[in-house]
Amino acid sequence: MKTQALVVAHDPVYLNWLQNAVSGIEFSLVRPLDAEDLVQRVQAAGRVDLVLFEFDAAQMEARATLMERVLDRLPDVAVAAVGAEPHPDVVLAAMRAGARDFLVLRRDDDDLALAVSRLLRRSGPSAPAANGRPAPRGKLFTLTASHPHEDIAFTAAHLALALTASAPPPARVLLVDFATPAGAAAIFLNINQAYSVLDAVNDVFRCDQTLIDTAFSRHASGLYVLSLPEDLLGQPKIEAEDCLQLLQVLRSLFSVTVVAMDGHLPTDLLAGVIGQSDRTLWLTDQSILKSRHGKVLLRALRLADCPLEGAGILIDRYRRNLGLEPDNLAELLNLPVIGTLGGDPQVRMQAMNAGEPLSTLAPRDGFVSDIRAVASTLMAGEPQVDTAVGGGLLKRWFGG
Repeated sequence: MKTQALVVAHDPVYLNWLQNAVSGIEFSLVRPLDAEDLVQRVQAAGRVDLVLFEFDAAQMEARATLMERVLDRLPDVAVAAVGAEPHPDVVLAAMRAGARDFLVLRRDDDDLALAVSRLLRRSGPSAPAANGRPAPRGKLFTLTASHPHEDIAFTAAHLALALTASAPPPARVLLVDFATPAGAAAIFLNINQAYSVLDAVNDVFRCDQTLIDTAFSRHASGLYVLSLPEDLLGQPKIEAEDCLQLLQVLRSLFSVTVVAMDGHLPTDLLAGVIGQSDRTLWLTDQSILKSRHGKVLLRALRLADCPLEGAGILIDRYRRNLGLEPDNLAELLNLPVIGTLGGDPQVRMQAMNAGEPLSTLAPRDGFVSDIRAVASTLMAGEPQVDTAVGGGLLKRWFGG
């Protein structure tokens, strides 16, 4: 029996195009009155393997609603979008609605049959690889702190940039910023994102390579970025189960994922992400206030049976003899010290305001060399920064 595909479009040119370019599939043009009408047509056909929806700027919202309702009723049917032009807003609307791909009229006709074949083979983000082996898992590093602060996103962004610069191709790095202030990572990297991390959590069961290539923001360095919406008020409402599922999917699609979080997120979410992570960096400074609050949060995580074996302290804005020393912090928080971050606070603020990485704005700043040393330590699986090549302040602490 031939594979059945429906083409939901006003213009029959899409039907002619698909029939001429793809063999072995029986395409039928339909113009449904509404979602219920389309569902009834699919069910009446006996078996439909693929539904293609025409998308353009004039009717993208109506088409998106139609696609979503069909997927709610028929979640096992593969769906994709077709259009005359790949306008970013149109493509994004289609992907958010659940489209697995966006096929452009009379573009790449030689590859169209392969694209349709891929659509028919897909069965969701958790499907095993074609060879029966589990999908590869990239590394997951989490950076968190007891309270919201802009330095969480700033440090996580520079750690991700350092990992991007050092990772051999074709490795890809993703920064996922759940921390508040909302959207800080995107702001510090001068990215105007149209698709946020909350969108990705909501789309967890639709997340695949096509969605990443279409919707995820990307920095000039090659780093992919998902951040909270800049206009978010208060704390984000995130379902822990969906968030953890998303991270599992992303680990199969990226070589390295860096997650930024803060202690105002639900404890079960924090514990779940830390439990998935290869290493966790506990960002703190030398103040007694942050240290005591950090101790309280760590106690709650331990009571929740959160595994902290891969966690360690990263001391930000470190200055010798100006506050708690690394050994004091290690004893207070009952965690080892992984490294320290120095640098000029004024230069850091300039970089934040300019939306430029410190490695570009002030490549000789101490923060730049320190964060590179931390990145190298994480990728090498070492317990702490190698004092022979980085972390000068940590070196003095150890008496090197």
